[in-house]
Formats: sequence, C-alpha cells, structure tokens
Amino acid sequence: MSSERASGILLHITSLPSPYGIGDFGPEAYKFVDFLHETNQKLWQILPLTPTEKCSPYSSVSAFAGNPLLISPDKLCDMKLLTKEDLILPSAYSFDDKYVKFKHVTEYKHMILRKAFENFSNKKRANIILKEFLQSEHDWLDDYSLYMTIKERQNKKSWSEWSRDLKFHQKDKLQQVRETQQNTIAYHIFTQYIFHEQWTHLKIYANQLNVKLIGDIPIYVDYNSAD
Repeated sequence: MSSERASGILLHITSLPSPYGIGDFGPEAYKFVDFLHETNQKLWQILPLTPTEKCSPYSSVSAFAGNPLLISPDKLCDMKLLTKEDLILPSAYSFDDKYVKFKHVTEYKHMILRKAFENFSNKKRANIILKEFLQSEHDWLDDYSLYMTIKERQNKKSWSEWSRDLKFHQKDKLQQVRETQQNTIAYHIFTQYIFHEQWTHLKIYANQLNVKLIGDIPIYVDYNSAD
C-alpha cells in the first residue's frame, strides 16, 4: 500500500468557467487539469456527477447516470455532431457569470443535445453504437432511459403519481412504451453515451498527467428516481 502524501483541490465540474451557463467537460476542464499538473497537485476532488432534480447532486434521478448538463457543447462540435452555429444562444435564454440559471441551462443544453442526437442518428453505425453501449450498461441504463421517457410523458410527475400499470412495472405496458417511444428512449441512451465518452476522455487525460480524480460515490437513492 502506497504511503505517498498528495495534495489537490476540490472543484465541482459545474464551477468551471463556461460560455454555456454551467461548467462542463470542455476546454476549461482540461485547462484545470493542466493547472493541477503545473502546480504539482495530484488530486482533483469532485462532487457527484449524477443528474439532478432539485439542482443538488444529492437529489438525483439515478445513482448511476451522468448529468447531461455536464456535456460540453464544444466537444460535441469536435465530434462533428454540432456546428458552432448550432451553439448560438436563442434570445429567449440568458446566462450569468456568477451563478447557474438552471432552467435556462437545462432547456438550452437539451435543445442542442437533441440536435446532436439527430445528427448522430444519421450516422451509419449509430444504432450499433447505442446498442453496444446499452448492453455494457444494461444493469441500470435500460430502466433509466425508460424511466426518463415515461417521466417526460407524465409532465415530470413523481412515479408514485403514475397510473398503476406504469407504477408497478407491468410488462405489457412497459413494452408498449418501448415500442411507441423508441426515439425518446434512444435519446436518453445517447446522452449517457456522450457523457461517458467525454468523462472518460477527461479522466484519461488527467491520469496521463498523474492527476487522480476522486470524489463522492452517490449513496443516497432518491425516492423520485429510476432506482
């Protein structure tokens, strides 16, 4: 067991500078890793990266999923899923340099993510990529994508307020949702795939510079969640 002493900094991804209203896995995250490396810091401590319902990382719709708000629009452009023109902020939205306007950020991020999903879906291997990702994360992703799809159709009501057949997981009803809402389910799988790709690339970059990412593992299963 190593007894090497190390120091680092606690900074949540959302606190990074960003022109998109909230910190993300984009260029500023890599700049922060560079800063840690240059100052001989070995640790970057973060808080949970799970999707939130009440703007708190400890109130999540899933203990396993990643927060789509952390997906970098700039990296989506690098992946050829968006253009710079796609990132232009509509006049209906505004961001603030000092705090996160979660309503505006959430609507904006999902707007560009749906555009990215549309472009991704036109790629030859899109279905294969998502199918393989779903298989690798099947223990939680199948239920999560289905849950998020139903929740949208139920106007974001708690699962406890859903109809009995949905609330008690009746197979025929869930199968009906799977058949009629394939595109929405695929969208939620896509956002998790992109989150996983961007997060993994950032982690690899940090580790190559001898910076370790540490932080909380979600241990509180929220009542209003896919879990």
